[in-house]
Amino acid sequence: MTKRVPIHLPLFQRFDCHQCGYCCRGLVVNVNAEERRRIISAGWVGKLAGIRLFESYRLLGRRYYRLAHRPEGGCVFLGQDGLCRLHAETGVATKPLPCRLYPFVPSPGADVVRVDLRFDCPSVAANRGRPLSVHLADISALAAEIGARPMTRPPDWRGQRNMTPREFTALAATFEGLLRREGLPIRSRLLAGCGLLDLVYGLQIASVRNDRFAELMSLLAEATFEEARKASPDAPSAAMPARAGKLFRQWLFLHSLADDPQDLAIGLVGRRLRSWRRYRQSRRFSAGTGPVPACRPDWPSACFEDLFRVAPAPDEALEPVCRSLRVKLETHAFSGPAYFGYETLAGLTALWLMPSVVGWFARLRAVAEGATALTTESVIEGLRQAHHTFGVSPVFRQISERFRLRALARPGIPRAILAQYGP
Repeated sequence: MTKRVPIHLPLFQRFDCHQCGYCCRGLVVNVNAEERRRIISAGWVGKLAGIRLFESYRLLGRRYYRLAHRPEGGCVFLGQDGLCRLHAETGVATKPLPCRLYPFVPSPGADVVRVDLRFDCPSVAANRGRPLSVHLADISALAAEIGARPMTRPPDWRGQRNMTPREFTALAATFEGLLRREGLPIRSRLLAGCGLLDLVYGLQIASVRNDRFAELMSLLAEATFEEARKASPDAPSAAMPARAGKLFRQWLFLHSLADDPQDLAIGLVGRRLRSWRRYRQSRRFSAGTGPVPACRPDWPSACFEDLFRVAPAPDEALEPVCRSLRVKLETHAFSGPAYFGYETLAGLTALWLMPSVVGWFARLRAVAEGATALTTESVIEGLRQAHHTFGVSPVFRQISERFRLRALARPGIPRAILAQYGP
């Protein structure tokens, strides 16, 4: 009998695999020693004679093994029909665990295991497929296989004190509830979230615990909602300080660094050249003027100024962005063990910067297509590019990024950034 663990799913999200092949081309699939042994024992050395099955690489001082990719970019096990040969010819059990899990990410919730999703998957971003409830048994079995467990303790509240599971769950539910409130355009909900973030940033809550904390969050959310309902989403925001803009563009640059699987095989000289190139690119992002560095091979030739001439998306096109935030909040995947050990308020700030990262990527896509305004398609593409690194790229573990985020978390800054860069 297959072992399973109790899990919580964001049931407003839908998914089915539509065999687009994205995960077989653009992702790094790490494999452990047992997975390598299983693939070799299944006879794949002979089936793919003369083709390297695995490649090693070093990242942040550690050595990893991954599935090899062909020169054109596809995984060596990707068949001509666009399907996985491991799955088709030797069974799903032969596939590495990351392949079987994607796009699901069992996440340690404050109370139970909660299942996050990767929004770089086209089907997830577009909300295509059946309700997640039909995948419950499979996801639960995979969560048991990786030993998923709830948090041992929720992340701290901005260094002031620890949070209880009741408090952390109430906080996440308060922000998620604000995003699904009827009577507000989506753009206003995103701005209201910034307002609520400003309010909780300054709270002194040493003696406000559990049910009292949940009640306080509810009152603050209601006050924020009423203020947002009366305000116009087009009302001008406070000017963003120049330093905050520079810090955000550096944060944006880090989200631009999406290593192609082939890049991980380059030698020492290649890594040094890449480091120098990225240093120069980061300087140009900091300036925010002139040509946009070609951080990804599919980026168009454009100037930073070109992006600001692209008009915002209609409100209904923001649904994928709002849904992605709701998923991260409901699955507790915005701080703590699911987001590099960040404290609660730092993780919330990183989450509320994501619509601005999405908006920048979406505008770059629009410029590439010669469009003068954002559409649902360009927003979804921006969302996918942003979530290729959100909660994934190890660069955000660095202490420098924690300090950067702390500076961006100050009241008024996330709202000013959203007003300028958001979709």
